[in-house]
Amino acid sequence: MADRAKLCIYAKGDTYDRLHTMVGLVSTAASMDWEAHIYLTYGALYRFCHETMGEAEVGISTPEVAEAYRKGIDSGRIPDLDELFEEARQLGGDRIRLYACTTSIKLLHLDGDLLSDFDGLLGHASFLQIASDGKLVVT
Repeated sequence: MADRAKLCIYAKGDTYDRLHTMVGLVSTAASMDWEAHIYLTYGALYRFCHETMGEAEVGISTPEVAEAYRKGIDSGRIPDLDELFEEARQLGGDRIRLYACTTSIKLLHLDGDLLSDFDGLLGHASFLQIASDGKLVVT
């Protein structure tokens, strides 16, 4: 995976807008031939493991923006997040790497069968090592 731009994402939020941003960045990185390393923790990890990203609530506090966002979801202009993420992983192949936070795994009591789609189970220090030479690091 050398000589490619490298996107690193620390994904913790479980609202639709945060998950949509994460999935959109991964999809864009895949289409641009970038590496993408995604570290899922807390709510983002739970939603991914249970394939419920698309069921998340919109967490935007400005009412007009939140309503426009909901209309985009309801009309299909904003695609299903679980499907879009899977498409990005297929497009990016081994350039798209997904990691689960070991502390969150324990905290959320996630069974091993829910973790089969991950490329690694890591603590924060290990992910920081991966992100240390990233071109773009997003939290």
